[in-house]
Amino acid sequence: MINFLKNFFVVLIVFLLTTTYSALAKKEEKKDCAYCNKYEKLKDWPLKERPEAFIYEEIDYPEGMFLPTSVTSKARQGEAGGKVYKRFVKGKGTLNKYQHLMIRDMAYFEALFNEMLNDKKASVETLEGLKKGREAMRMSLQISPKAKASEAVVKFWATGKMLKKAWKLNKKKKKKKAKIDPEIAERAAVLANMKKQLAVARVNAQRAATIEAQKQIEK
Repeated sequence: MINFLKNFFVVLIVFLLTTTYSALAKKEEKKDCAYCNKYEKLKDWPLKERPEAFIYEEIDYPEGMFLPTSVTSKARQGEAGGKVYKRFVKGKGTLNKYQHLMIRDMAYFEALFNEMLNDKKASVETLEGLKKGREAMRMSLQISPKAKASEAVVKFWATGKMLKKAWKLNKKKKKKKAKIDPEIAERAAVLANMKKQLAVARVNAQRAATIEAQKQIEK
């Protein structure tokens, strides 16, 4: 009986010490974000207390960017999330091969973040992570972190379309082994000038979208 009591008190003390240590550790541990320690969901975060970057913007998205059926903010969020997941998570191994599509789909990353700002159930922690990813992607085209989402969407979308035309022309040129005409040369020059920026964009896109966006998109 005495041995039993000794063992019981030993176990009890170990349990109490472990529980106390865990509680203190959780109390001291803070998430790597500025606002998520105070607000869990967007609905908990009063609009008047949010920085401008976390306020939803009504955007007239470029023609053809979304399906005609994506008429609601929730639908656009879902479609943009699918595009981001397909390009930057599932297809991350082809980012260097299809750089024109990578740049174009950065517009969907902007749209995903913006439409999530219209979702009261959106996680503040996830939004802060996505914002960091968005800023990293903007660096590739030297877009200011303070620029409106609508401005960034148009720049990414237009640049992606331009690069796609150049990519098609270069592909056609290689296939036919034709002499380079002035238009193709001009497109090739644009690609050469953007080579360094695209390399930065690819690295930032992989890092930002894979780490920060995957858990939200896969839901």
